[in-house]
Formats: sequence, structure tokens, C-alpha cells
Amino acid sequence: MKSPAFVPRVRDYLRILAGGWLIILCATILSGLAGWLHWYAGPPLYQATTKLFVITPGNATTIDAYYGQLNAAMRAPTYLELARSGQVTTRTIEQLGLAETPDELAARISVLPDTQVLLDVSVMGTDPQRAKETAEAVADNMVALSKQLATVETADTELVTVDDGATVARPGSMSTMVAEAAAVGLAVSALLVLAVGLVRDTLLDRRQVGRVIDDFGAVSHE
Repeated sequence: MKSPAFVPRVRDYLRILAGGWLIILCATILSGLAGWLHWYAGPPLYQATTKLFVITPGNATTIDAYYGQLNAAMRAPTYLELARSGQVTTRTIEQLGLAETPDELAARISVLPDTQVLLDVSVMGTDPQRAKETAEAVADNMVALSKQLATVETADTELVTVDDGATVARPGSMSTMVAEAAAVGLAVSALLVLAVGLVRDTLLDRRQVGRVIDDFGAVSHE
């Protein structure tokens, strides 16, 4: 069945995109340059990460080790919430003299389970040294509070630090940011070119205009 003339087909989309290739190319290049400028001129963000291990002390037997690991895995979600709790953030702010609220600090903290019993505690910041100190303080406070929780809840699961100090790195890369910005520019410009092209074809297609005139003339004669 032949498609109606007013319904755009794949070749119509390709024709419109081909006609606007220069606009799409310029938008992609400019977006990539914007990403490059943001990477070099924008304020850099650093991520300090330290590792914590969820342990359950017990005898050195296979069955004790199994149930110890199972208990530690069950407690891991509790420690994910503990990292952003007011107890941890308030203590960290007081220890380091940070000029921010507990909620603001909590927004910079992330905890990702590396395994069921290994946690990566990360803190984002513009100052690498301050981010490192904050991540270490957050980890220390989590360890201290985990011991308190173990005492109150009569549980044997605790946290221990794996690294002596937090590692600091700038997340992402210049090439990644440029590629992401260029991809956004490509997608947005292509959509705009398609939208403008479809509207233009709908309004200015000579065949459609002629069909409208013929239909109007037929109605007038009747």
C-alpha cells in the first residue's frame, strides 16, 4: 500500500538531515568546544575514596566464616544509610570545622558496595586535600558508630578501615566530557533540523499546496 504523500518517510528524514548537515556539524563542534572549556576553565571536582570492610568476629571455622559473611552482608545496607546520617555528618563537620550543613555534606557523600562486605566511601569536593580529610573523617565516624550500634543491638558486625588513607582522583576525563557534550549537540541539532524541515515541508510542499487548491476549486464548482 502506497503511503500518503503527506506522511514523512525514512528517505524524507534522511533528506532533511542531509540538507542541514552544516548546522548539525557546527553544533556538534561548538558543543564539544564548550565541553572542553568547561573541563579546563570550570572549577575542578575531586573524589576522595576510602574503603571499609564489614566484618563479623568469630571462630576460625568454615561454618562460622560462612555465617559471619552472611551477617556482614545483611548489615551492609545499614552502613550505606549510616554514611549520610546526621550523626556522621555532624561529627565530621565539627571535627574539620566545615562551613556547611549536615545535609550539604551528605549530598557530597556516596557509598558504593564494592562487594557484599566491602564498601567504597567517597566524598566530592573542589579541594583535593579537604576532600581527602573529609572522606577519612566520615570513614572514622562510621567505624566508631558501627561499634556503638553493635553494642546497643548486641550484634557482632563492625566496620574496619581497609586503606590507611583516602585516595584522591578527578572523576571523568577531558575526552569523556568533550564526547558527551558533542553527543548532546549532535542530538539536539539533529532534532531541531528535523523539526524545522518537517514543518517547512508541510507548509511549502508544492504538491500539497496544489492539492489544496484543486480541492477548493472542486468544492466551489459544486
